[in-house]
Amino acid sequence: MPTPDQEKSNRIAKNTMFLYGQMFVQMIVTLLMARVLFRALGVVDYGIYHVIGAVMSVFAVLNNIEGATIRFLTFDVGKSISREKVHLMFSTARTVHLVIAGVIFLLAETAGLYYVGNELVVPPERLPATMMVYQFSVVTTLFAIVSIPYEALLIAHEKMGAFASMGIVQTLVGASIVLVVKYAETDRLVLYGVLVMLMQLGVRVMYGIYCKRNFKEVAGKWVFDKDTFIRMLKFAGWTFNGTVAYMAYTEGVNLLLNAFFGPVMNAARGIANTIRQKVEQFASSFQGAVNPQIVKSYAQGDYGYMHKLLITSSRISLLIIFALALPVALETESILHLWLGDVPEYTIAFTRLSLLAVMVDVLGRILIMAIQATGRIAKFQMIEANILLLIVPASYVCLKLGYSPVSVYVTQVVFFVLAHAARIMIVCPSIQMRCRTYVRGVIVQSLLCMVTAAIVPVALLHLMQDNEDSWWRMAIVVATSLLTSAASIYYIGCDKEMRAFVTKKLKKNFTHE
Repeated sequence: MPTPDQEKSNRIAKNTMFLYGQMFVQMIVTLLMARVLFRALGVVDYGIYHVIGAVMSVFAVLNNIEGATIRFLTFDVGKSISREKVHLMFSTARTVHLVIAGVIFLLAETAGLYYVGNELVVPPERLPATMMVYQFSVVTTLFAIVSIPYEALLIAHEKMGAFASMGIVQTLVGASIVLVVKYAETDRLVLYGVLVMLMQLGVRVMYGIYCKRNFKEVAGKWVFDKDTFIRMLKFAGWTFNGTVAYMAYTEGVNLLLNAFFGPVMNAARGIANTIRQKVEQFASSFQGAVNPQIVKSYAQGDYGYMHKLLITSSRISLLIIFALALPVALETESILHLWLGDVPEYTIAFTRLSLLAVMVDVLGRILIMAIQATGRIAKFQMIEANILLLIVPASYVCLKLGYSPVSVYVTQVVFFVLAHAARIMIVCPSIQMRCRTYVRGVIVQSLLCMVTAAIVPVALLHLMQDNEDSWWRMAIVVATSLLTSAASIYYIGCDKEMRAFVTKKLKKNFTHE
């Protein structure tokens, strides 16, 4: 009979498989459709759509209560609190998100509308279409905000099968939208904005129907509890600094590139971000299955399992990203040419540095979840946010001094490393774990694994650099990178217990026992 820890690990493994299934479908479909969308819209319209998304993200930062909603619902479900109290938390969160959506709508239709109409750098003939797409993006954002309490409830109950299924449906609908846009005779940018808005409405309806049918916490009166709201507000208040910092170094940099170089540079950044997001999803899917157990383990006082889960999941998350980033980084030019054909200048450099940045960033997410589980986030958020907020002014200085657009990515990587060092020194003592334990179990072991995995593919790339058949070289380098990474992760990145678990699962799948 499995122990409680084994049951938790099995649940994580099952949920990880659900999320990986979703992720594989999303990755394949999105990458294929990104090429179609890029060619259907053209470089300028593609860049316009991405920079409008950046503007809306500035206002969406006000929806800082999202993290509090997920944390408190997961904490309450993990602690087996009564259904009535979970309903109170859900209903309060639902009300708060509606209010936040209203505030964002007012700001978007005043300050945002002025910025898009007067400050955004777009060709004059595309300004009317830009204004229309902006309005559709506002409504899309509002639908996304009011869907959050329902998504949080799915995560809290660890219903990752349903969560993944709905994500796949959304991906397939998104692919259909791209195909419709490709063959449309009307303004394709405007049509794309309309259809994405309608898709987000469908997502809200889909989540609502599932939650009402499966979770009794959704049923009952629509109530608002002041004490519950205050608890969520205090938590969200401290995480606001982190949310602002995240918005600044993602969308703030996007706006800087637009101001200095125009929408073509936004298109290059958009392509790099698409690749980064697809690679990042591999770790995000794994972390999505782990995060609820980190919060629930803390709620139940099981610190030993929490520490073990934090170390293992952090290391595996980083190595998953590395295994995919290595072949992409080595053969960026060939992969981009195969995928999109001709791409804007700096796309290759943006892509490589984005992958490096996400390798550092992905480590921080597990630590963020751990500190959020404790609820003691004030010091953490203040220090982390102040470090990350420096990315935008530092990037501005670099661009003002005449450095290339690549400098903003270099700046981002440097500050990511500093921020993660601060996270380690704050989070580990807060959860009664030595910093040395984390560094040895995550950083040192991961670096050893990555260096070992990179030796052979890097050597092959160097030896085959002058090979006229670049596609043959790319195939060899990519395949070798994946094989050496898999072997290195299994023998160096995994501990004895994890290797036994993986071996058991593989034998079971291949022998059908």
